Amino acid sequence: MLAILTIVFFFRQRSLKNNQKILETEQRLNRARINPHFFFNAMTSIQNVALQEKSVKTTLYTSKLAKIMRQSLESTYEELVTVESEIDFLTQYLEIQKLRYPNKFGYKFYVDDALDINELKLPSMLMQPFIENAIEHGFKAIDYKGELNIYFNEAKDELLVIVEDNGIGIYELHKAKTHKSRAMQIIKDRLYLFNIQNKSSAFYDIEKADKTGFKINVTLPKLY
Repeated sequence: MLAILTIVFFFRQRSLKNNQKILETEQRLNRARINPHFFFNAMTSIQNVALQEKSVKTTLYTSKLAKIMRQSLESTYEELVTVESEIDFLTQYLEIQKLRYPNKFGYKFYVDDALDINELKLPSMLMQPFIENAIEHGFKAIDYKGELNIYFNEAKDELLVIVEDNGIGIYELHKAKTHKSRAMQIIKDRLYLFNIQNKSSAFYDIEKADKTGFKINVTLPKLY
């Protein structure tokens, strides 16, 4: 009886610890979220002012930003989105970044023909933190044009998403010690919860880069 009670107690304690870890992870992610209601409403107001003042560039900028905020709002209710929707969101985000940094970088999407992007799903806005890192930090100090490539590939029964750039390199960022990125922790938290919810083993890894650039591979299960 003592042995049985000990085993029951052990598993109960482990379950409580796991639940606590899940709760803490969810709280961290909630704190990291943008407040989409506020930003969307603010962008709509700014867009109306820009239209009244006939400012074409401001209208274009706020229109794209408002669309991103709308997609961000929707993502708070839908944990999974189609690959097609994710590409659309990332395109809008990248176009805004190009408005901020004219002629600083270019980008391309490469999608495996074998993927049904209208049906295949992944966690919403999953790749945005990595892409933001590349633009805001990888391309910040370069004296040449940045190149950002995003791949959606089929890898056996898995979805492989790759973000690759020719910036200063993630290892150079770590050596400089001037930038503390939260992107890695956000992705870790999201994949941790994603794996629990879907009983999967999604993960990401960073390939060793040369003097410039970095490459991140995110491996996900195929979900429809």
